[in-house]
Amino acid sequence: MASLSCGTAVCVVCLEKPKYRCPACRVPYCSLPCFRKHKEQCKPAAGPVEKKIRSALTAQTKMPVDNEDDDDDSVADFLNSDEEEDRVSLQNLRNLGESAALRSLLLNPHLRQLMVDLDQADDKAKLMRACMQEPLFVEFADCCLSIVEPSQNEDP
Repeated sequence: MASLSCGTAVCVVCLEKPKYRCPACRVPYCSLPCFRKHKEQCKPAAGPVEKKIRSALTAQTKMPVDNEDDDDDSVADFLNSDEEEDRVSLQNLRNLGESAALRSLLLNPHLRQLMVDLDQADDKAKLMRACMQEPLFVEFADCCLSIVEPSQNEDP
């Protein structure tokens, strides 16, 4: 399905330009009346990915995980790195803040909750792997990367 930033997405009820997505099934809609009408026949798309994310969250809060045999050390090294090449420039941070496409994605409460959970997680690498199985999160990550590293998305 097209993202809300794309001009091809339409409200599933009235076919107008959507502003929102159903938190249960992710289809676009444009207003509260359209959402109410859609909700009558909504089929939630909470599948194995969402269950995997929830189980990862539950596991991390119940008992700490020993990361010696995992690749989490590389993530920790990256997060603690002082190398300039690993940092996002101030201009790119501004570009992220000004992106209408990114703002549109961040209107989604499910994505915002994923971000909060990821920020608060003890085992960020494990939860990040689970989040990267979630299409909405992948769309968010791709949107960020296209803003920060646009040259890698544009082939000559």
